[in-house]
Amino acid sequence: MTDQNQNDNKGGINPAVAAVAGAVAGAAAVGIAGVAVLANNKTRKQAEKAIDDAKDKVIEMKESVEEKLEEGKEKVNTLVSAVKDAAQDVKKAVK
Repeated sequence: MTDQNQNDNKGGINPAVAAVAGAVAGAAAVGIAGVAVLANNKTRKQAEKAIDDAKDKVIEMKESVEEKLEEGKEKVNTLVSAVKDAAQDVKKAVK
């Protein structure tokens, strides 16, 4: 099992961070495509609303991913601590 901090120091890309970056890039692409729609005054307001909605969804997704990552880190830290404690107990029992 690899330590997440070690992966970060080696320059690896966290898959969750990559997913969030992809979502942001996708939202930007939707925004660029929306520029063509904005040329028509009638659809301008509809396009602006759709872009705002997409932006809000990306922000919500980012916050959700960050929250889940933090929960995962806490669980891993708890598990690592428990394994270390168990290893110490086994070491003491062997002596």
